[in-house]
Amino acid sequence: MMHRAKNEWRAMARATSCCVLLFLLAGAAAGRPQQQLTGDVAEEPAAAKFVYQDVENFLTAGEDMASGADSAEALKSQYLDRASPGLKMYIEKYDLTVDRLLDAMGRHPEEYSRIGETLELLRAHESSYREVYADLRDAIPDAVFPPTYFVVGGYRGIGSGSIEGPLISIEKKTAQSIREDLKATLVHEMVHMQQLSAVGDAYFAIFSGEERTLLALSIREGAATFFAELVTGGSEHKNLARAYYLGREKELWPAFRADMLGHEMGDWLWSTPADPDQPRDVGYAVGATIVEAFYEAASDKRKASREIMAIADYPNFLAKSRYPDWMDPESGQR
Repeated sequence: MMHRAKNEWRAMARATSCCVLLFLLAGAAAGRPQQQLTGDVAEEPAAAKFVYQDVENFLTAGEDMASGADSAEALKSQYLDRASPGLKMYIEKYDLTVDRLLDAMGRHPEEYSRIGETLELLRAHESSYREVYADLRDAIPDAVFPPTYFVVGGYRGIGSGSIEGPLISIEKKTAQSIREDLKATLVHEMVHMQQLSAVGDAYFAIFSGEERTLLALSIREGAATFFAELVTGGSEHKNLARAYYLGREKELWPAFRADMLGHEMGDWLWSTPADPDQPRDVGYAVGATIVEAFYEAASDKRKASREIMAIADYPNFLAKSRYPDWMDPESGQR
């Protein structure tokens, strides 16, 4: 099932063209049901689950489409209607529909034609993902491992956390990104799972209302970025933002500090900055640097990692990190 002739996939994609997070589990706090991390967790990294069933179901839908079945019906019945718990969360969070899939497949036929090859690569690298999860367990001693779900989305390249586990959409993955960046993404999202495990429903408070501040979201994402760096060396995108920030701390820290208690993310998070030279998501880098300051100053790193996972008061954590004092008063840099 995992081997697909490219000409069949191209035909399928042409047919479809004729038809076509951070963690933002938000919503109003009032009336929202309690949300906790799934109980389906592995205590040991070696037992961590990697769930491929949604990708396999997508490939089955593709076979039906290539054989002449109605594209919309095939995607609905073979893929979306058979969703795993992870894909159900992805559908809910990112409004994945048959129409969105058909549109994306029509616009990017080559990428969707490689889904079978991508699945094979993911399976081939699974042992390396377990290794970085084991390294994460060394850094965060209480870490648990919910299933990691690989899904096919609407060409958005999503890596996200959820109460069911990490959600990774694979349609934009290349062999290079699987080799070089995916481990950092998996660790980043698994760190969010540790944060959710540590604080439970309170995890969602910063996604809406008065507690949604630039500082809170930057430290939340920065913690995941920092531990992904610590364990894997980081990803190209996040490393670019870190290098940009660290090279300009003297000017950027005061600018961030002026915005940090506000509710707008500005150019710091999840948008294309007005300055074309500034990479996206520099707020992740600011948060990672604050977390790094706290972690490096701690004599007991295991205790420090537990405290980082359980952050609830973000201004207090910033004060405890002594991050502003971590910079050299003359150069403004570390």
